[in-house]
Formats: sequence, structure tokens, C-alpha cells
Amino acid sequence: MFSDGRRTVFWVGCACVGAYVAYRYWKKRELKSIDEGFDEVTKIDDSYERRVLLLGLDGAGKTSLMNQMCIANGMIEPYEAPPSPTQGFTVYRLENGYYTYNVWEIGGAENNRKYWSTFLQDTDLLIFMVDASDTSKLSLAVSTLKQLLGDSRMDTVPILVIANKQDASNALRPDQVKEALDLQSISPHKHKVEVIGCQTRPLPDLHSEATEYTWYHSSVNAIRKKVFSMAIS
Repeated sequence: MFSDGRRTVFWVGCACVGAYVAYRYWKKRELKSIDEGFDEVTKIDDSYERRVLLLGLDGAGKTSLMNQMCIANGMIEPYEAPPSPTQGFTVYRLENGYYTYNVWEIGGAENNRKYWSTFLQDTDLLIFMVDASDTSKLSLAVSTLKQLLGDSRMDTVPILVIANKQDASNALRPDQVKEALDLQSISPHKHKVEVIGCQTRPLPDLHSEATEYTWYHSSVNAIRKKVFSMAIS
């Protein structure tokens, strides 16, 4: 269970999400009430922002992925301490040309999953991450993903499934993860679905004289490019 402090922080976060959704709704309403010329400019500006939702059970490697993806995107932050597993949610802002991608990483622990539905509104891409080396969690991953896709707000949202920890000797290959998650049953007319392998571990320790990371695994860069293309498709 959450401690009182964490519960308060999480509900404040959910309130922020609600405020964000309300703002987007208000903005769309506002576009209808202003003159046509300014309306078109505002629509163009808004069209370059994408909202990506990163979900997965605890231990899948979501935080490690985002740390390395930020580095691959040229966003190198001073080193402080290895991040702990996400307790609530974290928003990462990535840039690619004209586009801005706001990646919402939500904690995957049991106490967090019941709040996932709070974050589904206005999603342009769903990333669902799986620890391919832990087959004991696959049945739960299947039911969790299908529950998400049963929400009408996710209709037609493209899905990128990441089969993580491919460096583990017992890891399922991406095609095996696709079969295990029963992704073939998802209608191609409703969702574009792609599966990609990944190898992410927590970032290595820095040398004593270093102050920032510059390393990321090549598979992370491939995912970054896939996210950029699928979120605007």
C-alpha cells in the first residue's frame, strides 16, 4: 500500500493529469470561437505535439529505457544517483525536428496499475513494455494489455510492444512475445501493432571524474526512432 505521503503525491499528480485533459478540451473549444486565420495557426502549432504513454508491469525496464532514450536524444543531464523504480509517474520531453513527444511513464506496481485509466486520454502512441526474460508475468501482461485496449479512448491508438532484456539467455524473442501476448488477435484495422526487441539495463557507474552520461544501447536508439515515426502515423 502507498504511504500517506506517496498517496498524496500520486493524487496530486492525477489532479494534474485531469487539469491537462481539461485544458486540451478547453483549447479545442476555444479554436471554434476565434477567427479563422488565428485558428489555423493554433491548430498547426498544436499538431506538432504528441502524447506517448509508456506502460508495463513493474521490473520491465521502463525507467532504464527512458534514461537511455533521453541520452540518445541528446538530453544529457548531470549524474545524481541511480533512479529508483517509478512510484507514480514521470514525464519525459523529447524533441525530433518540429515535433515534441511527451512520454508519460507510469509505475507498473499493482497499486499503480489501478490508476492507469486516468492517463489514457489523448494518447497518440501506447508503448507496452515486457520483461521477456520473466515468463511468469506474461499471463498478467496479456490480461492487463487487453483491459487497456478495451477502453474506448484507446480505439485506433497505435501500439509499440517492447520485448526487453534480450541480453538474458532465457529471454523470449520478439516474435515469441508477440505470440505470448496474443497480439495476432488485435484487428489491424483498429490498431497498428509493432513488436521490437530491446536491451536495457540500469546505466553503468560513472568514472570518478565524469559528471554526465553519454552511453546508451543501440537498441534504445532504434526504439526512439520507432516512437517518433509511430506517434505521427
